Amino acid sequence: MVVLRCKCVIAGDATVGKTALAQMFQSKGTVFPKNYKLTAGVDLVVAPVIIPNTETTVELYLHDTGGQDIFRDSISNYWGNMGMVMLVYDATLKESFDNCAMWLDMLKKHRTHKDRPLQGVLVSNKTDLRERLVVPPEVADEWAQSNGLQFFEASAMPPGRDMDAPFNFIANKWYRAYEDKVESFKSNI
Repeated sequence: MVVLRCKCVIAGDATVGKTALAQMFQSKGTVFPKNYKLTAGVDLVVAPVIIPNTETTVELYLHDTGGQDIFRDSISNYWGNMGMVMLVYDATLKESFDNCAMWLDMLKKHRTHKDRPLQGVLVSNKTDLRERLVVPPEVADEWAQSNGLQFFEASAMPPGRDMDAPFNFIANKWYRAYEDKVESFKSNI
């Protein structure tokens, strides 16, 4: 059995649901934070993802970063050596979507391997609030693609809607990158 480890930074404005997504995914939908709790700095959540039809598990080390301005200087210290990124915005709050560009710029500035493209996902959270959506999915998808990210819509509100998809995508992309490196190594022998 192979275990791969991927450091994934979860970033976005305060109250967009980063912690709820991470906790619901890690607990397989059983733990939803009912009351808002400020993430002071960074919380670490570890979630294993079994890659189908393989003997490989990708352990996602999810660095759930606080979205408040007061923490911006300190949280960037945790962004070195990130393997993937998950940008999250609140689908009912346009400002949180607009701020994704700022978050992406900060992540690019503080990452260790600036020579590699930053890979990951953009997640529109709180999509269960259909009547209050202000960011059209096609606009978000276009923005994600133009920034090399994959777009997902999700809701962490129990029972959770499509919340596994972005995490599974990241784990599978990490696994494929590992397999590509192994094949490249074998071909050079």
